Amino acid sequence: MRVLFIDTKPFNPNRYIARAVFEALAADPRVTEAVWAEYADAVSLAQATQFDLLFAFDGEEARNPVIDRLLQLVPRSLVWFTEDPYERGVNLPLARKFDLIFTNDGSSAEFYDGRGIHLPLAADPVRHRFEICGTPPRYDIFFAGTAWPNRLKFLRALKQHRPDLRCKFVLVTNDALDPHLGDLRDGFSFTPGVSIRDFCRLANAAKLTLTLPRKFSTSDADPEAASDTPGPRFFEVALAGSCQIVDAETTKAASGLFEEGAHYLGFRTMEECLAQIDAALADDERRLTIARAAQAHVAENHLYANRVAAILDRAVALPAKPLPVSEGKPRVLFVTHNVVQHGRFGGAETYLEAIRQHIGAVEPWILVPDTRKPDGRGFLLYDGDMRLRQTIRLARPSHPDLLTHPELEIAFQKLLAEYGFAAVHFNHLLGFVPSLPLVAKAMGASTLYSLHDYYPLCERFNLLDSGGRYCDIENLPEGVRDISLALTQRVDPDSQARRRRFWRESLSAIDIVLAGSEASARLLHLLYPETEARTRLLLPPVNRVEPAARNEGGPLKVAHLGNFARHKGGDAILDAIARCLGQPVQFHIFGRIDPDYQKPLETHAGKNVVLHGPFNGGAVPAALAECDVMLFLSTWPETYGITLSEAQAAGLVPIVTAIGAPAERVHDGENGFLVPVGDGKAVADILLSLTADRGRLDGMRAQLPATPGIEGPDFVAGLEDIYATLALTPVAALDTRRLLSLQELGQFLDSPYWTRRGGLAFLAGGQGIGFLVRRFIVVARTDGVGLALRLARHKLRAILHRMRMA
Repeated sequence: MRVLFIDTKPFNPNRYIARAVFEALAADPRVTEAVWAEYADAVSLAQATQFDLLFAFDGEEARNPVIDRLLQLVPRSLVWFTEDPYERGVNLPLARKFDLIFTNDGSSAEFYDGRGIHLPLAADPVRHRFEICGTPPRYDIFFAGTAWPNRLKFLRALKQHRPDLRCKFVLVTNDALDPHLGDLRDGFSFTPGVSIRDFCRLANAAKLTLTLPRKFSTSDADPEAASDTPGPRFFEVALAGSCQIVDAETTKAASGLFEEGAHYLGFRTMEECLAQIDAALADDERRLTIARAAQAHVAENHLYANRVAAILDRAVALPAKPLPVSEGKPRVLFVTHNVVQHGRFGGAETYLEAIRQHIGAVEPWILVPDTRKPDGRGFLLYDGDMRLRQTIRLARPSHPDLLTHPELEIAFQKLLAEYGFAAVHFNHLLGFVPSLPLVAKAMGASTLYSLHDYYPLCERFNLLDSGGRYCDIENLPEGVRDISLALTQRVDPDSQARRRRFWRESLSAIDIVLAGSEASARLLHLLYPETEARTRLLLPPVNRVEPAARNEGGPLKVAHLGNFARHKGGDAILDAIARCLGQPVQFHIFGRIDPDYQKPLETHAGKNVVLHGPFNGGAVPAALAECDVMLFLSTWPETYGITLSEAQAAGLVPIVTAIGAPAERVHDGENGFLVPVGDGKAVADILLSLTADRGRLDGMRAQLPATPGIEGPDFVAGLEDIYATLALTPVAALDTRRLLSLQELGQFLDSPYWTRRGGLAFLAGGQGIGFLVRRFIVVARTDGVGLALRLARHKLRAILHRMRMA
């Protein structure tokens, strides 16, 4: 039998119990394989291996989509509730989903529709057993546990009646319990607790250990709820070798598990307790006899190996239930920063639009920021027909400086659960946070990431600095790379490293990275070499317009297709336009123009520039085919260059910058030209030479690739082949009554931000100037002005260093 085991309480203070149960499970000969799962990997494990049984331990906090998904994937299931009767109200509806229900509390078993099986907790010889020796113990009385009010009242009365006893109390409290303690705190000290091994060592070092019940609940419905069964400490103390004095509230069920008088000493009133203490302390031989008998009894009957054996006796007889099968196509959620329907689109948007229009194997849905209200708070969920299905509004905005956004992560997780997405395809994470792939993977969704730019490498996703220059990351020495990226961002160098560390975690949750070119994949692998094995080359879709007949006697027609912007080489194009004035060269500008370039281009319009205006996504302007030359002068290493392929398909000879993916597809002087970044003169020289030698242009046109790119249907067919390797299947909706935080998925960050901005920005926020002044005053008062001045000088040197770095 293969068993998938999960402790349903992610921050369980009794995690050692779950470990002991798991180890006993793995050691049972009927179990061929036992796998420990956490919320981050449980569903992935269940998808990768055919398990026979799901073992959910504790049961608390289990009403979440991960447990729900596991129940859909594993044909047999059981839960062992360990917090009854205190959590019984929550456990009852959850129990209906499991085949077997075990409960730590005898009185709760009957509530589970006749299917509840009473199973007390136990002990573990590795963690709990100590030898019983004859040396004088250090303490007379030992007690450790949560400081429930009934326990504090009892311990206070014990101290009043027997002030001379050598007592060792380890009392633990928490935020939920604190308001209920009041003046019961007086006279006690509280600790964060001790390890279970130290707990047992202290019990072994005491003549007597008190076992007191919990008779308290923070539930308003039943504030005096109490279990009728001993908790784990009862068994652990016995195996540790201490003689126990046990309250009658515990002995209701303890008497059926142990023999009173032989294995422990019972009491029903404070007077009986005091009498038992006095008698036991006066008779060491009797006390030691009871301790040894209890230890032997637990070792034979009450180990977790005994409990697991009882569980498996029933589990092996369970029939495998048929797993649910959802009908229809699997749904894929595309997470993207923009869609063509919102305007101001580029290659990433047309890429997604081709998928939406042509894909048939899956049902595409889209999650996108609400760019109509660009405040970082709004997100829109569309179905495949671009019908708005849901609007999300956050209380706090998402921001590029954030690595994690708890509210957005919960909203995203809820979408995945409610709509049953089999996969999440991250078209772009701009506007979101890089924690989302971790959430998607934990939910069991297959994950893909399309590399449209270099956002995983740097917030400046085109790798340009504030002056518009490419940082040349590929040729930077390893030690310089972080500093260069940091200066590009005006943040401290360790900030960029912090961002990249988390992005590495995020990319580890991506099943397949889709790159449009070897050049873009190479840059990704430069910083994230572990992604290389998961990277697939998939050329983006292009739109075709057939070549047209050209007017041999007219001017040389030079096209720029797409957004006219600085990072697209706008400055170099303007320079080339100016240099070609009065020559038989005519520039045709297709697409949206950034405001900085609108007036300069309008100035040339009517002379040697024709402005065609914006065009619709998914189509190439027919007039493009009448042009001769295409300018693709991006100042950054483009990941593919869709417009380059579209121009080649229309028969235009390209002039491209010698950088990035376009430079891979153009052979200088054969089927196009390569020019340095920002060199408008080089562009003008080439254009003027072509006006004098049209025959060369014809020869180069003949060398253009016969198939310069793939069209939408073929692109989508390739994508569907990749989806097929993921074996996507429809997923049913999942329980969303409790959703999991990023911490519960195993990710812990000391700050949600990756940035520590340079300049004077570091003086803002919690450690600004006011904080520094207050800190100086506090140190001066407590440790003297001399130390305060020395610390201040050290801080000022650090500030000046950061300002120089900025």
